[in-house]
Amino acid sequence: MQPLAVIILTLDEERNLPKALRSIGDRAPVIVVDSGSRDRTLAIAREAGAEVIEHAFVDYASQRNFALERAAERFEWVFFLDADEELSPALWADIEAAIAEPALDGAYVRLEVWWVGHRLTHGEYADAMVLRLMRPEIARFQRSNNERVDDREMRVKILDTRLIHRDLRPLAEWFRKHVGYAQREARHYLDAQAQPSLEGFHLRTRAGRRVGLYWAYNKIPLMVRPFLFHARALAKGAWRDGIPGLVFAGMHALWYPMLIDLLIYEAKREAKLAARGEG
Repeated sequence: MQPLAVIILTLDEERNLPKALRSIGDRAPVIVVDSGSRDRTLAIAREAGAEVIEHAFVDYASQRNFALERAAERFEWVFFLDADEELSPALWADIEAAIAEPALDGAYVRLEVWWVGHRLTHGEYADAMVLRLMRPEIARFQRSNNERVDDREMRVKILDTRLIHRDLRPLAEWFRKHVGYAQREARHYLDAQAQPSLEGFHLRTRAGRRVGLYWAYNKIPLMVRPFLFHARALAKGAWRDGIPGLVFAGMHALWYPMLIDLLIYEAKREAKLAARGEG
């Protein structure tokens, strides 16, 4: 068993992947799981010496779980790195110290988000964190979109150093990607309405608390909840990042959740029309 592998999920990431791979260097083997790239993503990964696995995309949870299953027989730990992220030397030191702890199963990292050349230190990302370091034989992802690990039985900690998130793709790609996210979130909402559940909710870990937050958010009326989400971002100081912070909060904490709600409204309206035999 090798100590650690870095897993990167990709789809047309030729702009971002080189800097992600440079931030890894030769510190750990890299597994790239690609879901059908049509640009130079696969060539870039192979040229850097990464192991490349092509696997059709169904949803984020199943794609990550596929990668975990492929890594579990060979590696004691994995770190999930998005192609638009980078690992700093300080974060590497945190990771190496964490995987040396026998009484640990996973670790959260906070995010250092950069947007159009500006670092966002307040608003949504003041305390945002994700579980990225984990033992592959223990961890499994749930929820198809905004996937998360059920860490109720895991021993976890928070690493000191932030993970750098810096997307080099054009801004139009951000909107295109979030339209896709919104469509998946709308489908998830409509599916969840049939069986509303707090399964997985608990207070001990961040993932368990987020189950309760998502459940409560889905109880708020459509078209109202995006304004509450935006107000939360402003209350957490998005304005302190100046115009970039305010614009990003408007895009990510208002436009994006409003798009989700509009898609849900559209689907419900079409279902009612179909039930009445109207087109």
